[in-house]
Amino acid sequence: MRIICLTISSSMFLFTSMRKMARVMGTGDGAEVIPVGKEGSSEKPGYMVVGFEVIPCSIMHNADSVKNLKMYDKYPSSVQCDPATVAMPIKEGQPVVFTYEVTFEESDIKWPSRWDAYLKMEGAKVHWFSILNSVMVITFLAGIVLVIFLRTVRRDLTRYEELDKEAQAQMNEELSGWKLVVGDVFRAPSNPALLCVMVGDGVQILGMSVVTILFAALGFMSPASRGTLITGMLFFYMILGIAAGYVSVRMWRTIGFGNQKGWVSIAWKAACFFPGISFLILTTLNFLLWGSHSTGAIPFSLFVILILLWFCISVPLTLVGGYFGAKAPHIEYPVRTNQIPREIPQQRYPSWLLVLGAGTLPFGTLFIELFFIMSSIWMGRVYYVFGFLFVVLILLVVVCAEVSLVLTYMHLCVEDWKWWWKSFFASGSVAIYIFLYSINYLVFDLKSLSGPMSATLYLGYSLFMVLAVMLSTGTIGFLSSFWFVYYLFSSVKLD
Repeated sequence: MRIICLTISSSMFLFTSMRKMARVMGTGDGAEVIPVGKEGSSEKPGYMVVGFEVIPCSIMHNADSVKNLKMYDKYPSSVQCDPATVAMPIKEGQPVVFTYEVTFEESDIKWPSRWDAYLKMEGAKVHWFSILNSVMVITFLAGIVLVIFLRTVRRDLTRYEELDKEAQAQMNEELSGWKLVVGDVFRAPSNPALLCVMVGDGVQILGMSVVTILFAALGFMSPASRGTLITGMLFFYMILGIAAGYVSVRMWRTIGFGNQKGWVSIAWKAACFFPGISFLILTTLNFLLWGSHSTGAIPFSLFVILILLWFCISVPLTLVGGYFGAKAPHIEYPVRTNQIPREIPQQRYPSWLLVLGAGTLPFGTLFIELFFIMSSIWMGRVYYVFGFLFVVLILLVVVCAEVSLVLTYMHLCVEDWKWWWKSFFASGSVAIYIFLYSINYLVFDLKSLSGPMSATLYLGYSLFMVLAVMLSTGTIGFLSSFWFVYYLFSSVKLD
C-alpha cells in the first residue's frame, strides 16, 4: 500500500524524577527508568515517563539532503512545526521523508497517578443522581417495613400474648392473615435441592462481587493493569466456594430437619451448577467464533486452564465448605409443621405477577450504573468509578432485601404459605429487566455491530451476566425473607 501523506511527529514526554532507582527498576507495569547519572555511580538518579503528547506536522522536506543520513542522525536544518498547515503535497512515486524529535519536560505527576488523565470518568453528577434515586427507593421501602414491624406485627403479637390459653384457642378460630399459616409456613418447598444449590451459588457470586468491587474501589485493581480485575474475580470466586458449599448444605439440612443424607450431592451440585452453565454458554459461543475463523475466540489452552481451576480448586473447596455445613447445627424451626398442608385460598391476582413486578425497584437503583458498565464492556470506554459502583451495590442489596421482605409478608397475609421460591424470584426478577435493557442497548446503542454473529455473541454474554445477577439478587431476597419469617413466627406460641 503506497503512503500518500507525510507527517512529522514531534513528541513531548512528561517524566517524573525518581531517586534511588535501584529499588524501582523492574516494578510497576513493565516500567523502566531513564538513567541520567554517571556510569559506576552507586546512586543513579533517573526519570520515569508518566505521559506523552504527539503533535503531527507536515513539512516540505528536501529528499536529497537526507539520503546519506542514517537513523538517529541529526536533521541538517531546523524544523518549524505548524499542525494547522499542510506544507508538502504528495505525488505518486515521490520519496517520503519521515522524521521526529522528542522533548522531555519534568512533571509533577506521580507515578501511581499517571493514568488519571485517561481513566477519568466524566458525569459525576449522573452517578450522584443514581445514588440519590436509590436512597429515595430505600427510604420508601424502609418506611413500609417499619410499618409492618412496629404497627402490624408487634401489635398483633402483643394482643395475642396477652390472652389466656382458652381465649387463644377461641381466637385461633377467628384468626386471619399470616397467623393462619403457622403450621405450614416452614413446609418444605418444591425442588428443595435446586433452591439450596442456587442460594449457595448466589452467596458465592455476591461475595465475589462485593470483595472485588471493594478492592477495586480501594485502588488495588486499577484498569491500568490489564487483566487484574478478571484475575481477582476468578480468584475470589474460587476461594468463596467454601461459602457456597457451607450455605447450600446447611440450608439443605435445615429443610430436611437436620437430616445429613445427601449433603455430598448438594455440595457437588453447588460446585457445578453455575460454572457448568457458564462453560456451556462460553463453549457454544466459542464454537461459533471458531466456525467463523474469528481471532476473538478463546484459545483452547485457556479453556483447559479454566477447567483445571474449576475441578482442582473450586470443586474441592466447595466440598470442604459442604463438610463444615454438614457438621454445623441446622436451624430449628420455631413452630411445628402440620402433616396435612393447608389449602391456599384463591387469589384475586396471580401471585407471580407481583413477583415479576417487584424486580422494577432493584432495577431502578442500578440502571444508570448499568449504562456505564455496558459502555465499558462493549464501547471500549474505561470504567474507573468503582467507589460509586460499590455504593450502588450496597444500596442494591438493601433494596432487594426490603422488596423480598415486603412481598413475603403480603403473601403470608393472604394465607399463601409457599413463600420460598417467590422470595427468591421477587428480588431475582431484576435479571429479567436487565436482559430487556441489554436488548434495548443492542438495538439503539450498538448499531455498529456487524451481522447476526456479533448480535449472538452479545446476547450470549448478556445471558451469562443475567444469570449471575439473578442468583446473587435472588439469594439476598431469600435469606432476608427466611430471617423475617423465622423472627415473625418465633414470637408466636402455639401448640
